[in-house]
Amino acid sequence: MGQSVRGARPAPRRVRAASQLSAAARRDYGAGVDPLELLVSNDLLRVLDLLGVFVMGVAAGALASRLDFDAVGFAFIGIAAGLGGGIVRDLILDYGTPAAFSGPWYLGCALAGSVVSFLVTTDVPWWRRVVTVLDIAAMGLWAATGTAKSLGYGLDVLPAIMLGVTSAVGGGVIRDVLVGRIPAIFGGGPLYATGALVTAILTWLVFALGLPAPTVLVAVALGSLLAGVAAWRRWTLPAHGEWQVTMSASQLKQLVRRTRRDERGRVAARTGAIPVVDADVDDLSEDTVRLDASAQDYLERAFHQEQAPVADEEVSPWAEGEGGSARPGS
Repeated sequence: MGQSVRGARPAPRRVRAASQLSAAARRDYGAGVDPLELLVSNDLLRVLDLLGVFVMGVAAGALASRLDFDAVGFAFIGIAAGLGGGIVRDLILDYGTPAAFSGPWYLGCALAGSVVSFLVTTDVPWWRRVVTVLDIAAMGLWAATGTAKSLGYGLDVLPAIMLGVTSAVGGGVIRDVLVGRIPAIFGGGPLYATGALVTAILTWLVFALGLPAPTVLVAVALGSLLAGVAAWRRWTLPAHGEWQVTMSASQLKQLVRRTRRDERGRVAARTGAIPVVDADVDDLSEDTVRLDASAQDYLERAFHQEQAPVADEEVSPWAEGEGGSARPGS
């Protein structure tokens, strides 16, 4: 959720503090311009900001419709989705009255979106595409505004980027939690949080490098473009299970034997000795005769059993150099 509406009257103390922090942030990050001023004062961006709140209200209302909520449920879900991220950001920044409550526009747009979904069926393909495009554009704007406002209040880089992402996707997270489902940004959904993160980082770079204020719109566009292409191509981030090794006992044995064979080859190439595989001393020879029920059983046997102590006079079977002295295969 973005900036406050023109004509709002925050407390004078807050205004002085914000001005001082903004000047300090520009000095710290070497910025000679203030992109935040562009984001909060441009009429076109303000319209996009309010349109994004309206669209979030519509999308939340469509969810409430599928869950068969009543009018109160529609209103609460619409307000939480459209305004939740900005409210959280302003409360963390100790902004005073959150921008969402500084005038009637933000609440009115969120409620209007909920009313549209309550009265009109919005679950049609063309409308979903329109909502997705507008939602992504607003997401990029909210991420930039949240990051710029956080930097203006003197936050360091990481907290400012985090609040920028929170401004963009916090409302969706609150909406999903209210209806009892896992937030879409936690996996399987479009890369909204990733796009917001890209925009937040690029917005910080605009401040850090002292780039002209309109450059922040490039940050908004790039983050929104990434999220839009991800939604179109159905890209998702790898889930935890996709990074886990899931092998049968026989596959794991083959992998270990192949790795060990390559290791012996490297030893032979470096020492000039030929490693001999002897069933009496080879630590993997019993793999050919033992049948493990699972990969876990094999791991327990291969890596967690106690190793017998090696006698002092026993020579390593790996390699032996000239003169009878054992040479390591490193």
